[in-house]
Amino acid sequence: MSGKQKDSSGLAVLLILISTLAFSVYPILGKVVFAGGAGLSTVLFFRFSVAALFFWAITIWLEGFPRLSLRTWLILWGMGGICYSMMAGLYISSVLFIPASLAALLLYAYPIIVTVIAVLTEQEEFSSYKLAGLLLATFGLVLVLGLALQGINYLGVILALGAALVYAIYIVIGNKMLKTTTPLISTTIISTSAAVTYGIIGLPIGGTTWNLSWGTWMGICGIIISTIIGMLTFFEGIKRIGATSASIISTSEPVMTVILAVIIFNEYLTPLQAVGGIFVVVGGILAVLSPAPKLIKQVDSSVH
Repeated sequence: MSGKQKDSSGLAVLLILISTLAFSVYPILGKVVFAGGAGLSTVLFFRFSVAALFFWAITIWLEGFPRLSLRTWLILWGMGGICYSMMAGLYISSVLFIPASLAALLLYAYPIIVTVIAVLTEQEEFSSYKLAGLLLATFGLVLVLGLALQGINYLGVILALGAALVYAIYIVIGNKMLKTTTPLISTTIISTSAAVTYGIIGLPIGGTTWNLSWGTWMGICGIIISTIIGMLTFFEGIKRIGATSASIISTSEPVMTVILAVIIFNEYLTPLQAVGGIFVVVGGILAVLSPAPKLIKQVDSSVH
């Protein structure tokens, strides 16, 4: 490998790590803004609306207005307006009931769920890598939750695992579709449809919370900015090292969330939960490294 290629790879790894750090603060800031009185619909409406406006500007500047078939538009719209908006809402809602560190670890069960769905629907072949990853991640989840589930809020666990399930379905549905367009265009449309969902359904049902403190609005702005930074750096990184390598590096996201939660909120994981979290992440990596055709390589081609 030439010096120029090494420099490019090193920059790519740095960009993916920046992206991962940006996404890891999502549940952290979620706890902050909820504590400040912000409602779910308000937070996610602003997150997706501002991000969509930004990505539309970038998309039109770099690639022009998307020329897609009606079928592609409808599928992408459904992916964002139904699947992704639901996943984002379930994930950030879970931190109302369980620690952000636990929510992040539970969300990262989604690579294994993707593998199971892909094998059951015959979109992928089963392999020893997948079996090892499935067993390791399942055992890891048992350790994270605790054998007796003592002291854990069941609703929070259900919301986080629900987010993982919906995200896995979103990935399986979108795998082929995302091959027909660029990540930037697909993310722009998905963000737009998610914003519309929270605008026409979420806000009327959940209500708006405008009378918030300056600090709470700063937290909402932090969620928006971290989303934009996370996406832009991921796009640049994936161009240099590919989706598979990028997704492997991105498995450090729950680790970063745990570290931030410990520092900011003084959250605590037992040694067994920490080991379980490592098993969940390693299990996901094994699924990514599987020599069989991969759906999992697409997991980070959209917003978190």
